[in-house]
Amino acid sequence: MDIVSLDIQRSRDHGIPSYTQFRKYCGLKAIENVQDLSEIMVEGAADRLLKQYQSWNDIELLVGALSEKHVDDAMVGPTMRCIIKEQFVRTRIADRYFYEAPGVFTDNQLEEIRKFTLSRFICLNANNVTTIQKQAFLKPTSTDELQLCEGDEIPKIFMSRWAELAQTLPE
Repeated sequence: MDIVSLDIQRSRDHGIPSYTQFRKYCGLKAIENVQDLSEIMVEGAADRLLKQYQSWNDIELLVGALSEKHVDDAMVGPTMRCIIKEQFVRTRIADRYFYEAPGVFTDNQLEEIRKFTLSRFICLNANNVTTIQKQAFLKPTSTDELQLCEGDEIPKIFMSRWAELAQTLPE
């Protein structure tokens, strides 16, 4: 027993639509013949799949999605990218505390929040950090890319945007 076979069986148990049905849901080009299937799959996958399944309409979602060519330097193909995006969107919409939900912050406050970066956070909270790259997750290629924490290159947040809210709160 392996995780892929368990996931295939689980998708059957739960009535998950086939790979081709999910492609339709995602607005991707329909598969109408072997040529269409071959164009979107990694080399040799279409032939192997059609030996296992009677038709491209029978291919399980996981099997088809994992066999697709990757897109845009991504680690997944277009169907899996669609599914991942859909999950993130639904999770965000369902989170009533998500900072961009209506009524949580004013437009001015949101503007300030969007300027705040991990680099600024590190500058404010890490001990003895005086320089950092503008994008904290990217390794700088030279010391020329480092910015002073006290400089203006790394955006600062202006707390005055919250002052209007504090004045309206009851004491």
